[in-house]
Parts: sequence; structure tokens; C-alpha cells
Amino acid sequence: MNTPNADLTSLTPDSTLLFFLRTLFGTAAEFAVYIPDSGDAIVINKGQLVSMVERNCADAMIKRLPQLAERNIFRPLNVEKIDSPEDATALYVKNTGSFIASLELALNPDTPQFPVWWGAPVPFAMSSRGSLKLNDRAVRMFGTGLEQLNASELPDRDEFIVRLDGLNGTRFIAFRNLRPGIFAIDDCTEDLTDAQDITWWAAVGQTWIKEIEARGGTWQRLANPPESKNSKNFRACEWNGEVQGYLNVEMPKKRVRSEELGVRSVKKTPKPPKPTPEPPKEIEEPHIEEPTLSNPDDVIGRIGPQAMALLAAGQTRDSASFVL
Repeated sequence: MNTPNADLTSLTPDSTLLFFLRTLFGTAAEFAVYIPDSGDAIVINKGQLVSMVERNCADAMIKRLPQLAERNIFRPLNVEKIDSPEDATALYVKNTGSFIASLELALNPDTPQFPVWWGAPVPFAMSSRGSLKLNDRAVRMFGTGLEQLNASELPDRDEFIVRLDGLNGTRFIAFRNLRPGIFAIDDCTEDLTDAQDITWWAAVGQTWIKEIEARGGTWQRLANPPESKNSKNFRACEWNGEVQGYLNVEMPKKRVRSEELGVRSVKKTPKPPKPTPEPPKEIEEPHIEEPTLSNPDDVIGRIGPQAMALLAAGQTRDSASFVL
């Protein structure tokens, strides 16, 4: 039984044309419409879709319809030439999801089709034709700055983070894909800042450990405090006031130089070596020859008359008088 309320959540632009055809026959829709993020809407009927499946295009993805049209595999319909498009129904496929609506919507494909839960008090964002739309809750939380993003440049991942620079500083917004083209968004600035802070201190710790190893030291991670604490070796590692463990650092012993202690060394002038004392020389006693009187007349002949007068008994030189 054809019903416009068929479950279309599994139909996306990445679905095949064969699946597109099967889904179309399972609804009351008369036309199939693909709305890309950019470019004109592609409108086809059931007969054209059957023809493409029979022409070996069954495995082609829906998002390839614009290229197939350029290759003249089929010719898209002109909605303006269809009588009463407002009375006809169509199965729409776009990045934000699939739905059934009036064919008249294909005349203005830029009109976003919001899900029924769009007004919930949860911040949502929707990619529509290259632009990003926010619900009221998201606008109150983040402003309209996010709507200036190019939706076609968003990462094709289930979760990603967008940096938003504004007057109030830098904020980081997390996107979580709920369905194709529709995201739940949340402010993760504080969490990301904490993560960056943790990464920084982790890098500091690794750098310090490498420095210890480069100096020949060793380290050991302990879950519990050591039984014998040595304040020089063990350190408690804390984060936000909570002890995460203990670190034991052992450095090789080395001789501490005065320069490392900050003491200015005074260079002492080396004293010259003391000369080796020479053994005392033997003092030779002078050889005194004893006078000998060979001829007494010679001695007397050498003494003048004045000296002879001094030799007289009882006279000195001062008291002696000489008569020449």
C-alpha cells in the first residue's frame, strides 16, 4: 500500500538509483526530485527512473544524476511545464534527508524543509543548499555567526569541531550528525581548552623525562606513595589538586664543581717549588804558616825608627816624641 508516511530515513544522495526507484514505488509520489547543495533541482518521473535502471545505471548514486543528465542519459523535467504542480506529489532527496512534498516545492528548492522536531529546546543546525540554518535555541546560544559558514565545506564526518572567532573571543562548536545534513551542536570551548592544557603539561613532562634520561638518570612511575620517602627522589604528581601518582627520579652521583654551586672560585697562584738544599760545604781552615826567623837582622831592618821607638818598654805612640 502506497503511503506518504513511508520511512525514508535510509534514502540519501549516496543511495543507488535502483533503491530510489524501489522507494518511489513504495510511496504515493508521482515524481522523484534530487536537490543538490548547488545547482538546479533534478526532476524525473517513474518512467525515466525505470529506463535508467535498465540502461545499466542501477548502481549509480542519486547524487550523480546531474552528471548523467550532462551525458544525455536522460533529460530532466521542467516543472513549469507540468500542469498543476501544486497538486502533484514528489519524493525529494537532499543532503538534509528525504521527504514527500508537493511538486511545487521544486520550483523553489532553496526553501529549507525543517523536521517536525526542529523547534525543540535543543540547538540544531541544518545544511541547506550550501548554507547553514540554526534553530531558535542555537541562535540564542551562539548567535548568527555560525550561519555565515559555508555548509558545503563542512567535514564529511559524523562528529567534528568548528572554530568560531567573534567579539567575545574564540569558541569551539562541536557538531554531531543526527541525520544527513542535520546536526546537534554544542559549545565545547571549555572542554577543548582543558584538553589543550592537559596536552601542554603532558609535553612538558615528556620533555623533562627526556632531559633526565639524557643526563644518565632513571625514573619510575609509582601508583602509591613509597614506604621510605626521600624528598630528593620522590615527587607527588598532582592535577587539579588530586594526586595522580608518584615519580621516583634517580640521578647519577657526580662531583659538584664550585661553578655549579654558584660559588666564585679563586685561583691560587702556585708557589714555586722550594730549592733542594745543598749539603753544606766543608769549610777549609786557612793554612797559617808559622813564622820563622831566618835572619833577625832582616826583620829589624824592615821596621822604621818610629816603630822601633814604640817597642821601647813603657811607651806609646802618643807619649813618644821623636827627634829627627
